[in-house]
Amino acid sequence: MIVDVHSHYYPPEYLERIGRLDVPPPAAVLAHYSLDERVALLDRTGVDCEVLSVSQAQPYLPDAADAAGAARLVNDVYLAVCDRYPGRFYSFAALPLPHVEEALAEVERMSSEGRVVGVTIGCSVGTMQLDDARLEPLWSELDRRRMTVFLHPIGQEQTDWLLGKGLAWIVGAPFEDTAAAMRLVLSGMHERYPKLRFIVPHLGGTLPFLLARVSRHAVGEVLAGLRSMYYDTVNGSADALGCSCRAFGPDRLLFGTDFPYCDEDGFARHLSYLEEGGLGAAELAGVKGGNAASLLGLEGPAFS
Repeated sequence: MIVDVHSHYYPPEYLERIGRLDVPPPAAVLAHYSLDERVALLDRTGVDCEVLSVSQAQPYLPDAADAAGAARLVNDVYLAVCDRYPGRFYSFAALPLPHVEEALAEVERMSSEGRVVGVTIGCSVGTMQLDDARLEPLWSELDRRRMTVFLHPIGQEQTDWLLGKGLAWIVGAPFEDTAAAMRLVLSGMHERYPKLRFIVPHLGGTLPFLLARVSRHAVGEVLAGLRSMYYDTVNGSADALGCSCRAFGPDRLLFGTDFPYCDEDGFARHLSYLEEGGLGAAELAGVKGGNAASLLGLEGPAFS
């Protein structure tokens, strides 16, 4: 059982709706694959299913009605993909933030769809950070529904110290992961909303490397908060994987590929490098898919 929790799909009609024709960039080598070709790649590599999300192309539009319409569009496309390939795809629903009432309505609409296994939210929403009080009604409702939130960097390409040389994505993205997770934990999110689960991408950014520093300088139950989260394995370094296992525990790690940001060899490498992390057989099986299946309540032929 192998589950890819960090996998993107960009419907052209959705990108046009939100004005993001710059997505996906040239680095997304596999973006030209049709869905049939994508499923064939999953078959060749032994991946049972992927959970689709919109990556940095969130429906964060200034007008509430426009944002809500864009979120509905992409979520409905994802549902259609899930129906076309039963058991091969699931979805993290996109939400029309920063418009909280519209986001709550989309949560309500999507919550009864079995193919939807959580929601995706950017590591920030425009200038709003995830610990902003205005988002509290959303966190409360997601907690009530025991939902999983998949975080994703948005690309801080206008931040002065990340300008140029691709730094916003090469190093900026894992810094976004780090800061978003820390803000959520320092806000006491895990204590106020214990039924809410977060997936932080890219092995938690720099968090495993900085865990000792964090524990020295931060206040409260920071380590407990970070260890209440889940972390996907999009990285490729066995050393980094081992560090993350020691920092958070292998039961907190979930396999991911960041499709389409790799070629076929890179896609396979995202899976094969897990074998080099020093995990036992049961731990490795959990990271590859068992942890995700349990967290997300996945059903279908691959999980029967």
